[in-house]
Amino acid sequence: MREKGFANAFFFLAINQSINYITKQQFNHFSIGLSEYSKKKMAENETLNTVLSYIVDVFLILSIVGSGLTVITFMLFPKLRTYPIRLILYLCMAIFFAQTFFYVAFEAYDGIMCLPSAIILHYFFLADFIWTFCVAFNFYQMIVKRNRDAESFEKYYHLASWGLPFIFVIAIAATKNYVRRDAFCYMNAQLPVFLGFFVPGLLVVCANAVIFFFIAREIHDTLKNAPRSDKKEKSKEFRVYFSIFVSIGLSWIFGFIMTFFNDGVTDLIFLVLFSITTPLQGFLIFLSYCINDKVISNYARIFSKCFPFCRRWENLANTTAQPSSTTGSNSSTSTHSSRSENLSSSTNSVSMTPIK
Repeated sequence: MREKGFANAFFFLAINQSINYITKQQFNHFSIGLSEYSKKKMAENETLNTVLSYIVDVFLILSIVGSGLTVITFMLFPKLRTYPIRLILYLCMAIFFAQTFFYVAFEAYDGIMCLPSAIILHYFFLADFIWTFCVAFNFYQMIVKRNRDAESFEKYYHLASWGLPFIFVIAIAATKNYVRRDAFCYMNAQLPVFLGFFVPGLLVVCANAVIFFFIAREIHDTLKNAPRSDKKEKSKEFRVYFSIFVSIGLSWIFGFIMTFFNDGVTDLIFLVLFSITTPLQGFLIFLSYCINDKVISNYARIFSKCFPFCRRWENLANTTAQPSSTTGSNSSTSTHSSRSENLSSSTNSVSMTPIK
């Protein structure tokens, strides 16, 4: 029976093979699936490998369900589908199909859908990467640059996120580099994986990390200079950071960092971090964007038709809304309040809960 464990699956395989391509002279005994180095490392702790396999399988299911529910939620409630939320919606579509076909690529190994699932899998993971960059860039435009015309970029986001992966997939398919592998169908090792997954993925993750730094600094500086009343709810500030972090897929950085270590301890730490964060992206986005008063109120209005007890939550968003802060007595306070309100407006689209 073929194992679907994370260690010899798509994520680890793609990243690990790419490093093997870069330093192939140091990996003369490379075998399909995992390098001998990786096999040795995982064999040294078979229990950890087994535990991670089960954890990742569960997390992937949660992520598929979470991303699917996020898509359904914002399709059901158009009033909640603001421009930034639409980008999250498109990202969740890519995550849903990528992770769904990740499973199909295993289950259809012996069937006619094996190679098609490999192509679709690759396409949507690239789309996932590019959408995370689009989301990150939009946060930067709204929070750092305070660009209120950021919506004009949407058509370019679609062209990049759906078009560029198509070009990669066509190029690799034309050279017949989608093959049946040891346990599933995917790209042929090593150069196609390196150019078709590792390079674009690493570029996006690095760009997102830089953007996240500027966004976090802007949020921190704004709250630091804001009136005291704006500093009370640190949990909301953390939620904004967390929402942005998971939305732009920064957990992938653990996987890329992991490949550059060869000391057995450091790479194992990053493997664990990577294994428990990246497969859970869709579920974490669901928690960040759908578990809030506005969404619960909208669902309560639907379910109250069949379940009257749900009516108690119909006005939840209205009853928990806080009044706007009063204008400060001096110009400095007024400026800080205005700046904080601008930030709140931007971050409201991040977690549906503004910082106040």
